[in-house]
Amino acid sequence: MNHTIRPHSLHDRLLTAVLLCWVLPVLGVMALAGILIGRNYENTSRQDLEGRAVNALEQTALRLDTVFEDSKEVSYDGVVRNSYRLYQKDGDKAAFYRTVNDYLNQNFARNERVLAAFLSFWEEPDVRPYAASRADYGYSAQREYREGIEQDLLEKMSRIDTGILLLEYSGELYLARNLLDSHFRPYATVVLLCDRDVLFQALEPVWQVSEAVTLCIDDALLLSGHGDLRTINSDPVIPDGYSFTDTVSGHTLCLTAEIAPFDFWREAPEIRIAGLFVALLAIPLLFVVLLLFRRHITKPVETLVAASKHLQNGERGFTIEEKADSSEFETLFDHFNTMSAELKNQFERSYQEQQALQQARMKALQSQINPHFLNNTLEIINWEARLAENDRVSAMIEALSVMMDGALARDGRSRIPLREELRYVDAYLYIIRERLGERLIVIREIDDTMMNVMVPRLILQPLAENAVEHDLTPRHGGTLCLRVYRDDTNAVIEVEHDGVMSEEDRLSVETMLSSAASDTEISGQVGLRNVRQRLSLLYGEKGTLSLTQSGPDKILARVCFPLTD
Repeated sequence: MNHTIRPHSLHDRLLTAVLLCWVLPVLGVMALAGILIGRNYENTSRQDLEGRAVNALEQTALRLDTVFEDSKEVSYDGVVRNSYRLYQKDGDKAAFYRTVNDYLNQNFARNERVLAAFLSFWEEPDVRPYAASRADYGYSAQREYREGIEQDLLEKMSRIDTGILLLEYSGELYLARNLLDSHFRPYATVVLLCDRDVLFQALEPVWQVSEAVTLCIDDALLLSGHGDLRTINSDPVIPDGYSFTDTVSGHTLCLTAEIAPFDFWREAPEIRIAGLFVALLAIPLLFVVLLLFRRHITKPVETLVAASKHLQNGERGFTIEEKADSSEFETLFDHFNTMSAELKNQFERSYQEQQALQQARMKALQSQINPHFLNNTLEIINWEARLAENDRVSAMIEALSVMMDGALARDGRSRIPLREELRYVDAYLYIIRERLGERLIVIREIDDTMMNVMVPRLILQPLAENAVEHDLTPRHGGTLCLRVYRDDTNAVIEVEHDGVMSEEDRLSVETMLSSAASDTEISGQVGLRNVRQRLSLLYGEKGTLSLTQSGPDKILARVCFPLTD
């Protein structure tokens, strides 16, 4: 079944045109502006980030290096080591504690980079000197360190010789270094609670232009976060951005920052205002255009369509009473009314003429020769030929009679056994052989098990006739091969004959086999056209007909259809 695709309405086409010619270009310009602004923003932000990151990394490295030096000072100036050696000799624990505690306060009580400093002696756990830079911070920091951090930290430091260990506990950053005696054996650990706000204050300008930031030292994560500064946590944010490196006391400091995404509407308010203005302008304009189009084009067209439907429903002479707003449609309305009136007059005249001709046609039909009379006439001629002992003429008349029986189909059957179909094509080939003589060679390759298979009536004779009329007769003879066989669940009938298909012939055949071909397009292939149409009616898409060049000098017509009981 062919489905006609209904074309789009004028309203839809106009709306599409407005979108394509007005709205989409404006949106395209805005999108392009956004892309260009975004790229410019990215380049500017990258340069800004690079300048800020390099400067921030240098300042952060200097502050970290200062803290490292502070921890080295405890190890290298000898005050703690000498006090510990004196304590081991005299055993005066109170004097030892005072000396060490005063030393820590002197060095770290006013150190803005250190919140608190602790000394943990490995063999004297009850000697716990400390110093704090803020009075309100000392006791709580000491208790948290002694109760929750010291044991774990000393265990880790026991595996480290003279290196520096940076650790995070409860969001606080600790720096630890072992103190060695004269035999280079660790006897104590100095622990500095670092002020993160001071150490990483230089990174604030980087945070302002970054989506995420990480700070690492020797691949160990010091700082990670998004938004506000904070120390390493269990789920750090690792940005996929730009990396910058520096060195501090032989350690590699790496800063990685990701540029914050460009917010088009926030960063480019002028574009936002322009976009809103265009939208406010485009929407009323669109409605005005649609309203005008509706009034001056769509409505008159709908009037013409409605009037044509009246004509289609048989209301000949129907006229449009409405007045058009434009001269063009007013002319169309007038022409329609004139055409409708003329159509009514012509129909009335035609009806009268048909009434007058009806009687003449009835008389003509009564005088026509019917098929039964034609068969009887052929039978009489056949008997006359036999009486005259002209067997050749008699045989040709009998063959013609057989062909007429098949063509007239007086029994009304659309499908007949293959045996009967072969009888009709044999009668046709007998007549053709009388015309071409020995120059026509007929080869039969028929599967005997197919003789009782039901096939469409006159499916084989048109194929043979097409071969004879288009190729064999112009060539004054040739070979024609008839084949019938099974192909799985299908019956296949083939007629192969001598001949060559030109490009024009191939295009003509393709047009003929097209389901959309009209009768005028295939007027030269009436037999094949009828075969194709009957196969389509009987079997639908399962019934096929093809005509191809099967060899250098052979043309093959092939019919395939499902086998039925």
